[in-house]
Amino acid sequence: MLLDIVKNIMQTKKEQIQTRMMLLPPLEQLIPEDHPIRRLNRVLDLSFIHEAVREHYCQDNGRPSIDPEVVIRLFLLQAIEGIAHVRDLMRQVQVNLAYRWFIGYDIDEKLPDHSTLSRALDRFGVEVFDALFEQSIAQCKAKGLIEGKVLHVDATTIRADLDKNRTGKDDSPDPDAQFGHFPDGTIQPGYKQQTVVDDSNRVVVGLSVSPANYTEGSDAIDAVDQAVKQIGISPDIVCADSAYASGENSAGFEERDIRFISPPRLPRNGTGTQYFTIEDFTYDEQRDVFICPGGHILNNVGRMAGHPDRRKYRGSSLACKQCKLKSCCTKASQRCVNVSIYHASLVRLRTDRKTEAFKQLYRSRAPSVEGVFAEAKQWHGLRRAWRRGLSKMRVQCLLIAAVINLKKLIGLFWPWNDSNMLYNVVIRAIIAFLRVIHPNKYKLVICETNVPE
Repeated sequence: MLLDIVKNIMQTKKEQIQTRMMLLPPLEQLIPEDHPIRRLNRVLDLSFIHEAVREHYCQDNGRPSIDPEVVIRLFLLQAIEGIAHVRDLMRQVQVNLAYRWFIGYDIDEKLPDHSTLSRALDRFGVEVFDALFEQSIAQCKAKGLIEGKVLHVDATTIRADLDKNRTGKDDSPDPDAQFGHFPDGTIQPGYKQQTVVDDSNRVVVGLSVSPANYTEGSDAIDAVDQAVKQIGISPDIVCADSAYASGENSAGFEERDIRFISPPRLPRNGTGTQYFTIEDFTYDEQRDVFICPGGHILNNVGRMAGHPDRRKYRGSSLACKQCKLKSCCTKASQRCVNVSIYHASLVRLRTDRKTEAFKQLYRSRAPSVEGVFAEAKQWHGLRRAWRRGLSKMRVQCLLIAAVINLKKLIGLFWPWNDSNMLYNVVIRAIIAFLRVIHPNKYKLVICETNVPE
């Protein structure tokens, strides 16, 4: 019986019709309610754009421009998809109905040329994209996604769009890119993005961009100060990896009444491991002297020549000569130690490092700030520079950071139906309760992976 039914079905082939006149519904109706682009559009606020770019356009003469808001929306699409080249971006927009709807172009409307984006980037400069990033922070703060009590600081390297053999040369197409160490152990031309992330929901609250050979720990305090100015909240704690654990940073955060969580590296002697290190000496901050393991005093003899931020402490020749521990201390006639002027702060940081609270806070660093880097590189194109030059590298970083923040807002406002919203409220309440009981163990993270694509 079944065989007879199968035999009675004739195989056909659908003809591929290329041209046909038909009436289409409005583009709005073709975009599903749960589409990520529609959800992004609900939270996106670009009301400031026209005022921000006003000085870059003539207001009463010249040919009409492409709407600046359309340009910014196209750049946001580039960051959302991590598309390196604007030609490829415009090819995607050409065939993607959701993208056309997002920038306000109908299905039969001619799109801007890709060169429009390149010219707009030169016209706008960095300031407009700074404003976009700041707007994303302000929105996150207004919706309670920023607590500001614990901030994480870290840096990541970004490969430049440049042949390494032309790096640093007079004819280099990207003179701003410099060699730097990358996570895979290689030395490549690139840039470095230093990022400040709020602990509560991984909102990016500050960033700076520099050549890849720049030492990130040198301006950590400035980075945090800028973030504090942006969010209007002074943190209780700042976490960073060991690259930031200098006495200067520790002292700077002490002045601001901020607990600094960054494990300092172990001290080393220039003469090898057979002698006492600075950790074996006790520093008396009140008297500004060191006390050696043998109980003798090393006095401050002034700043080191050529190093105004370092001091030298020297023991007595007679005391060193008579000391039973001299063979473990020095082969010179007297022991000297050289330390920075911030050594007292570094000592306190090393002492704090041994506490359990320090260790718990430091463990929270990687999921927060390194999670942001992973998201930016995996999904939004931060692994490699799209354009050349420091200012354009900063634009790329600002766009991606703004998109990451906007995704947090999408997670907050999605789903929209009452049952799922109630579920989200209950989950948030449970996690908030757990954070009160175990503040260092549970964190409320609005994660974009919970948002259906």
